[in-house]
Amino acid sequence: MASTQTRRAHLTALIAALGLGTTGQARAADGRFDGTWTGILAAGANRLTLQLVIAGDTVTMISVDQGGARIQASDVAITSDRITLGFSGVGARFEGRLSDDRHIDGVFTQGMAVRMRFTRGEIADPLPDSATADSNAIITTPKLNQIGFPPAATKQFAITVTPDKPLTAFDIVDDGGQVVFNGKLGNRIFDVRQSAGEYAMCGDFSPFARPGRYRVKAGDGLSHPFVIGDGVYRDVLHDAARCFYLIRANVDIDDARTGVKHKAGHAGDAAVTVDGHTRDLSGGWYNAGDFGKYTHMHALSVSHMLRLYELRPDVAKLSLDIPVQYAGLPDLLQTARWGLDWLLRMQNADGSVLHKVDSQPVLTWGKLPADDPAPRAAMAASSIDAGVFVGVMGHASRVFASLDAPFAATCQAAARSAWRWLSQHPDVGHSDAYYLDPDARQEVLWARCEIAILDGVDNSRIGLPEMGVVPFYWPTPQVLGLMSLALRGHAQARSMIVAGARQIAARTQGDAYGLSALAETYSWGSNEMALNAAVVCLYADRLAPDANLATAAQGIFDYVLGRNSLDHSFVTAHGARPTQRPFHWICNMQNIAIPGWASGGANGQAGAADALLKAVIERGTPPAKCFVDACQNEGSYASNEGETSENAALVFVAGMLG
Repeated sequence: MASTQTRRAHLTALIAALGLGTTGQARAADGRFDGTWTGILAAGANRLTLQLVIAGDTVTMISVDQGGARIQASDVAITSDRITLGFSGVGARFEGRLSDDRHIDGVFTQGMAVRMRFTRGEIADPLPDSATADSNAIITTPKLNQIGFPPAATKQFAITVTPDKPLTAFDIVDDGGQVVFNGKLGNRIFDVRQSAGEYAMCGDFSPFARPGRYRVKAGDGLSHPFVIGDGVYRDVLHDAARCFYLIRANVDIDDARTGVKHKAGHAGDAAVTVDGHTRDLSGGWYNAGDFGKYTHMHALSVSHMLRLYELRPDVAKLSLDIPVQYAGLPDLLQTARWGLDWLLRMQNADGSVLHKVDSQPVLTWGKLPADDPAPRAAMAASSIDAGVFVGVMGHASRVFASLDAPFAATCQAAARSAWRWLSQHPDVGHSDAYYLDPDARQEVLWARCEIAILDGVDNSRIGLPEMGVVPFYWPTPQVLGLMSLALRGHAQARSMIVAGARQIAARTQGDAYGLSALAETYSWGSNEMALNAAVVCLYADRLAPDANLATAAQGIFDYVLGRNSLDHSFVTAHGARPTQRPFHWICNMQNIAIPGWASGGANGQAGAADALLKAVIERGTPPAKCFVDACQNEGSYASNEGETSENAALVFVAGMLG
């Protein structure tokens, strides 16, 4: 990644070079872009006012601060609400999207990537988020789940206040501006300065359950519109689950719904050399922004899908509009089966399970899968991978028993084979620098739980270590096995899950935004940690119904979908202000933010931050606001990169709540 000095050098080069463009370009297709647009290009201390003049076939960029110097775009592509401009004479590019009829929000790239907003006319509006120069942007409008709520759900919003001017009341208004509900905010002012750099209050309108489209009005602020209704999360569930089709590895994808289209890549995955033998390790999913395929991430992802089918089969039978590959299976289990098939290929003859297939230490960026030149290999087996493999295969053998008995038997045999190996090799580590996990006890516990169920062991004979279940994320998946036992009446497993959920609920109660007022919460993958916390609360509420746990799960989901200090929905294409530039190879190469993909989340830890995020952190931005919605070149992989296990948690939570 480029240094600050390098970034400033690139900006200086752009200023000096304005006016040196070429003239060839493709014809613009959408008259909504015609006119003059003005924006501020900012990098460090440098600021440059730029204008785009768009008129039919001609797009010209003007440097207002440099005597009106002009450069004509060499490439123009306008499709629907998106615009891509190339300026070959200076090696620059702008990719943007109409966010409304007055603004084009996007990324300007010229050696570095800088977020930029163009405003229609000759006056520039500032960017509305943490990518601006303001180290602590305060958004004063009411912030809530930008999708909405089921009628019976807890319905809350947060609003920033000053301690000396608290708010006392709020209204719910309909599309016509008519007041349909009055509420009181109560007396509590939340001190969230450590996490979000502000004070906030929380309003609750849970008693209002009339289906419709509404806004919250509090003080001088009006929230984004939201919906109350049955099935309100059906679309986000559909899109989040459908992402797993779009990220399938080693196959052609041609998806008319999203426009994602590319040839199959990494053909060598079908002939990987393992211990001197050629193995077919094709299939599975590309895990995150790069092209790695990981056993533990597949196992967690599939487990979330299986559990949703187990607990909410009515919801899990949704149609995903994907090719039918396994006759007779609903689409969510079609998706799970794709992941399971790849996992089965990763098992060795002795029962052990390979860790991953990728090109470590090289992670290709800026190419489609078919163009990736990096050599790929499999990483050796580990106890961690055997543990998660036993866990998910044991689970799958039960779910598929009535749907595909031969496949269920295959899963059970694979689980038992891996368990025999794991029993003899409980401490074999791996050298994956990207998912370093030195402790296999949690994965072994998941495996133990599922094997006990396969063996029909009486609950009274299954003792569990006092390990706890939180935090739940990829190195600590033991709650998945404990839930399987708890659903079969194991009292200790049930108690451990409920205790963990109550810890989570207690933490959320200290935050007006429904997650946590602690600064350390906002680290790499904070949204995955949040969604998994909601999973634990939903598990516990299923085992021992508790309004506090249901409220905590709903509040965490609300946080991810807009009830946060950034007023930002971290899920692409969902909410009024969603993530638009996820750090993902599809967005990078095809300019498509696949709908339903979750961002990694706010990350206030500078240790492994990318250049864009580090600049935000170094300005003194509060941790919960350290997020950059950027993909191209120096995109924010440390705050804006999701992964399969996170998206599968999103699938589970959306399915359970909506």
